[in-house]
Amino acid sequence: MGLLFRHLLGLAAMLWLAAAPARAADPSPLQVRMIGGFSGTSQFDRIEQPFWTRRLPALTGGRMVVTQQSFAQAGVAPEEMLNVMRSGFVLFGTVEANAVALDEAELAVADLPLLAEDTAALKRMVGLWLPRIRMILAEQYSAELLAVFIRPPQVAFCNKPFAGLRDVAGLRVRVASVNQADLLLALGAQPVVMAFNRIVAGLREGLFDCAITGGLPGNAIGLHRVTTHVSTLPLGWAMSFLTAHRPSWQALPAELREAVQRGIAGLEAEMWTAAEEDRDQGEACNTGDARCRLGERGRLVAVRENPALMRPLLASAVLPGWARRCGIHCVESWNSVAGPAMGVFARW
Repeated sequence: MGLLFRHLLGLAAMLWLAAAPARAADPSPLQVRMIGGFSGTSQFDRIEQPFWTRRLPALTGGRMVVTQQSFAQAGVAPEEMLNVMRSGFVLFGTVEANAVALDEAELAVADLPLLAEDTAALKRMVGLWLPRIRMILAEQYSAELLAVFIRPPQVAFCNKPFAGLRDVAGLRVRVASVNQADLLLALGAQPVVMAFNRIVAGLREGLFDCAITGGLPGNAIGLHRVTTHVSTLPLGWAMSFLTAHRPSWQALPAELREAVQRGIAGLEAEMWTAAEEDRDQGEACNTGDARCRLGERGRLVAVRENPALMRPLLASAVLPGWARRCGIHCVESWNSVAGPAMGVFARW
């Protein structure tokens, strides 16, 4: 993040905090900003955008009006969002776990590849880690955790035939996170970093052979037109954290905070339900099934494999890579929080 941008963020934060008491007594609507999400995806267009632009003003009786922008619209990279939230540049912001995994590896711990094959298992993991995630965001980034969002599971699209993920050995694979890179390296593949909006072009240009991303989001950008096979095995759920700048949030009137929190609780439930529905729709649309409603029907071959056969790689490749980046304190956290529940322990 450049010095000028940092200066502007700091200036915006000072202006916000200086004006907060005046806003509390001002009968005019409180105008706030929200940055987060990926425009053009099903959940953003159908759920997130209508919530911020229409439902939240109604839920607060017109007391709060939100200007919402996706990361691309705001010109902010997802990996910058922890600094954005700490600055107070916006009241609300979405922190993508995968995007900040290099800076804050522990924030991505509940969404490691091969950790959860369905949303029931994922909810258990989130429940285990919520107190720790909440504390990190509050103490290090002045961010109040309001909700945890997920998107459809990350799956592998390839333009070459394969019968399972072990067949990607020797191939170049676009990854969505450093934790996925650990898994791919263990499988003998070459991880490639590429922005989501460049995936189709990268495949066409031969920069990689496979790409890991969400099934329905992949369909939305046309991956079903440039690949031949798609795995159904979840390699993470693109978890994100809806946060508020903590000092600004706490400066709001209590009844306004409560109204917003009630609305966000409903939004969180919708996002989880939609992720499950979009998982089914992604598979249906990419493979040309008649169930497809939310995308374009493709003709991809669905590659199905038993998650239990791949799970040993969580302990042998994914968890050790995460622990090396995260440090001894994360190893201790894992072994006290998740180890007893899963029977899998991290080593330092």
